[in-house]
Amino acid sequence: METKLDQIKGVGPKTLYVLRQKKIWSTYDLVLNYPKTYQDFTIDQINRLKHKDKITVSGKITSPIKSNPYAKTHVSTFYMELLGDQIEIVAFNKPYLAKQFALNDEIVVQGTYQFYKHQIIAQTVVKKEKNIDIKPIYNIESLHDKTITNIISTIFSEEQVQIYETIPEMFLEKYHLLSRIEAFKKLHLPKTFDDIKQAKRRFKYEEAFYLQLKLIFELKQNQVQRSPINYDIGSIKAFISELPYELTNDQKQAVNDIYKDYKKDYAHYRLIQGDVGSGKTLVSLIATLPMIQTKRQVAFMAPTELLANQHYQYFKSHLKKTRIALLTGKTKQKDLLKQAIKDHEYDIIIGTHALIESNVEFNNLGLIIIDEQHKFGVDTRNKLIDKSLCKDVIFLTATPIPRTLAMVAFGESNVSIIKEKPSQRKKIETHYLLKKDIKKLYDAIDEKIKNKEHIFVVVPAISSDKVDDNIETVKQELILNFSCPIFVLHGQQSNDMQNEQMEKFMYTPGSILLSTTMIEVGLDIPTATLIAIYSAEYFGLSQLHQLRGRVGRSNLSSQCYVISEKDDIERLEILTKTDDGFKLSEYDLLQRGPGDFLGQEQSGYLNFNFLDLLNDYPILLEAAKNVSWLIEQKDFNTNSKYKYLHRHIKNTLKI
Repeated sequence: METKLDQIKGVGPKTLYVLRQKKIWSTYDLVLNYPKTYQDFTIDQINRLKHKDKITVSGKITSPIKSNPYAKTHVSTFYMELLGDQIEIVAFNKPYLAKQFALNDEIVVQGTYQFYKHQIIAQTVVKKEKNIDIKPIYNIESLHDKTITNIISTIFSEEQVQIYETIPEMFLEKYHLLSRIEAFKKLHLPKTFDDIKQAKRRFKYEEAFYLQLKLIFELKQNQVQRSPINYDIGSIKAFISELPYELTNDQKQAVNDIYKDYKKDYAHYRLIQGDVGSGKTLVSLIATLPMIQTKRQVAFMAPTELLANQHYQYFKSHLKKTRIALLTGKTKQKDLLKQAIKDHEYDIIIGTHALIESNVEFNNLGLIIIDEQHKFGVDTRNKLIDKSLCKDVIFLTATPIPRTLAMVAFGESNVSIIKEKPSQRKKIETHYLLKKDIKKLYDAIDEKIKNKEHIFVVVPAISSDKVDDNIETVKQELILNFSCPIFVLHGQQSNDMQNEQMEKFMYTPGSILLSTTMIEVGLDIPTATLIAIYSAEYFGLSQLHQLRGRVGRSNLSSQCYVISEKDDIERLEILTKTDDGFKLSEYDLLQRGPGDFLGQEQSGYLNFNFLDLLNDYPILLEAAKNVSWLIEQKDFNTNSKYKYLHRHIKNTLKI
């Protein structure tokens, strides 16, 4: 039974009203309201400090407090004794000091040390008997932090709150973690900063533990039993050996991961993260070979017709004896093709959203591959997955997701990362320009046009009052400066117009394609060697990196220019210094949050109070290992000491 706050000494009607406005009704609610930060009142040694250092000192007031109420800014000044010396204290906008403090009062002052004037510019002045070394800051409007601290101190001293342990004792002992009630006490009433550190360490593990509990049970819920897939590894090795290039180590590892999944007795899903140009498509192609050998069909869904057609051509060129179909909105004689798919006249069906239409029936669908999975909504993905009894799924993405996020979304063992680029690829030179230096870009474009190479120009909008660089304005700029063919691509065009513009561009050497971010994924034009991204401040680093990946698809020298009206030096210069999409994605995670990578429906449960997605990866791994071990124990489902875990699982997963 929770204790109501109006039963606690020191909680008057005004305080109660403020807390209830914050939806804080019980003592437990208040304990869950963690301090936002802490003010350090630990006394400093002044002889170690330098000019303008932040300082906290203790001493006695040795002169009357003088005020100048007529100045534009109210100033209070007085002297205090410090280590046998006198130091002047100057406080701005604190007219109450003269009323609250008197000669010989023992005080603690926090402020900025002015070495040359031998004074302290005070931010805080408090009486010493009221001072604590560490002051929790709650930032609850209309309530003093000291009031909240006093209430919480009363709650704990009079045992007016019930706090149950939520972590199995074996893990508390293994990692020397505080009990839950001790962690709350140290969080609210710390005596040292190590108290806060230990409390946060416990709650980090708690958040990681319950996140992993949710993820692992979701995985178990979605597992579908099937027989292991038996394939002829000899013929697969022969196929790989005949490729015109050797797989990178990362590609080999990804293929091994997929083939190990096939040996399990339940269907598996895997995320293949491949940085731009790293060869994900080849890995997915090799993944289809055991399915074809065992007379299973493969469905490959891409987000655009252009990309679907590109994959179709790629698969046809490598798997000449395999029956491959293309199903998109433009496919002619669709009914005949759908009947042929149903009759298993095709082994691999590559397409767009057309694959999820209700009258598309597969015949023993064994594997689903979804390219750029984040471009599809969850419902769209599930409609295709539901067409398979086995539900073996491979998700592909060229958008590097920070490792911890990928683990959260898919599980640690279900993620394969391809970072290495094929050895024949040259590094893309990246330049950051302010708009006033645009002539440098024009010179580079002129050179590419002379060499009959392809140029992308990307803008953030079709037309907008807010963005100067858009399709309309930049098109005029390009026409004025270049005499080459210029093609335009954006989302307001019909599908036919989009495909026409793209095809004309691809088959016109020495031309420019002016586009919105529609070209972000998948396009592979070996002679595309320069991309210019206007108003780069409107894009995240991961998106800029994706766009940059549209060039550098061959051994030709390639350049990327990011142009900005604003001085966005730190962020955009990071792009010029690294081509590691995973490092850029970590920067984006800090700036933009997980929704940019996983979508809001997947990132909603990542609102941690303590866990840091970038720095606490080892804690997540340990928690995953512990949860997996725990649920495999024979007594996990029957032992009453785990009943709170079962209750949590039931409430969280609604089972």
